[in-house]
Amino acid sequence: MGKLFWKFFFGFWLCLIAAALATGSALYLMREKPASSDIAEGPRTQFMLETMQEVLEGKGPLALQDLLERNRLRTGNAVPVFAVSQGGSDILGREIPENIRPRVNALFAGLEQAEPGILKVTAKDQSQWILFIPRPRKPAEPGVEPSDEHAKQLEGRGEGLRGEGTRGEGRRHRDALQPPLPPFPGAGLFAALLASLLFAGVLAYTFSKPLNTLKNAFREAGKGRLGIRISRSGRQRTDEMGELLSGFDLMASEIEARIEQQKALLHDVSHELRSPLARLNLAVGLARQNPAQLDNSLSRIETEAERLDHLIGELLNLSRLESTQSTHSARATHNVIELLGAVVEDARFEAQQQNKHIEFQELLDSWAMPCEPEVLQRAFDNLIRNAVKHTPDGGKIEVVARQSTQGALCIQVLDDGPGVPAELMGKLFTPFFKHGSKAGHGLGLAIARKSIENHGGTLTARQRQPVGMEFELVLPRFL
Repeated sequence: MGKLFWKFFFGFWLCLIAAALATGSALYLMREKPASSDIAEGPRTQFMLETMQEVLEGKGPLALQDLLERNRLRTGNAVPVFAVSQGGSDILGREIPENIRPRVNALFAGLEQAEPGILKVTAKDQSQWILFIPRPRKPAEPGVEPSDEHAKQLEGRGEGLRGEGTRGEGRRHRDALQPPLPPFPGAGLFAALLASLLFAGVLAYTFSKPLNTLKNAFREAGKGRLGIRISRSGRQRTDEMGELLSGFDLMASEIEARIEQQKALLHDVSHELRSPLARLNLAVGLARQNPAQLDNSLSRIETEAERLDHLIGELLNLSRLESTQSTHSARATHNVIELLGAVVEDARFEAQQQNKHIEFQELLDSWAMPCEPEVLQRAFDNLIRNAVKHTPDGGKIEVVARQSTQGALCIQVLDDGPGVPAELMGKLFTPFFKHGSKAGHGLGLAIARKSIENHGGTLTARQRQPVGMEFELVLPRFL
């Protein structure tokens, strides 16, 4: 278990304990007082007490006793109202419940104040009386004798169970009426503590497990094992934690793909540099073996050196474009149509020498945007010269500049060349991709796409019918 698990565990556990203590404290403060639970309350109880109070104050204790006796003889049960005199006896001679007797004495002594459910009354003859109705006890379970307190109440109401013998039986069954004690003290507290431990443990494990998985995945990736994937190792999560794990998988896939591209690029660069170097060594060997052919050997050495210089320049240009972080606000504003026109004029002069024609359709007069003019012109030059190179003699290259329906600048370069098979279209802008007998180093289109993307645009290619290629360059307006 990591540190995060224990932080979650103790955090949740302390929160549960605090919530339990707060709830218990609130219930304790709002609990009903034990003394009040022994006295019946409510509108009906208050009405009966006030009725007895009127009889005492208006006619005296004898009238109240006569009223209660006649009611008991008529109904068979005594009215549940107790009228206790200062001598501590009930008006009907009933036994006063032991749990209420201290409150009655305190009221007579003036130590407590009367409250709902119990009244202190001064009778007509100036005697003091306490009126109350005890709360009914829960009935005993079938087959169990009532307790002595219950027997006393029934005896006072004329409901059977009289004499010491009955009270003695009630005492003998007192233990049977009491609720069973828990197996050991604090059983409820222990159960609550155990439940909170289990809940906090499950919750902490739920949160910490994916984070530990992510930590282990980062550790493996740091060791160079980028093929690790978290989402494949178990059930896919759909919450924010699942998005985090999926984000790691996406990051690992991107890094792995880029590293593979770098390896492939290094392999291609090594291969491209090896060929001219091999020819250089061959030319040097021929010059040493046949001094008479020194001029031809020097010409070959010069040609291969120029090829190496051109290749290294292209590689440096591609590397610079991939690491460029300049913003649009740091660039000067130029007319892209003028930059394109200058490139078309230069390419048209060379194309005429090869019996090829370049047609330029300017459907826009100007398109101003912040840019690097040399970079954009290099991209235009690579596209147009690539079209000229693959167009057969007598063919035509079309360059169209117009505004798209989305309000962006759209430049199309169309040629009549053999095109590229559909299965190779995905590799067209990959560095060192070559197709056809007239292919160069394979860096021109990759540099062109990177240059356009650095200016916020896109470069795409598609096959024309029946033959030829169409390159579409889209640049947005940043003004």
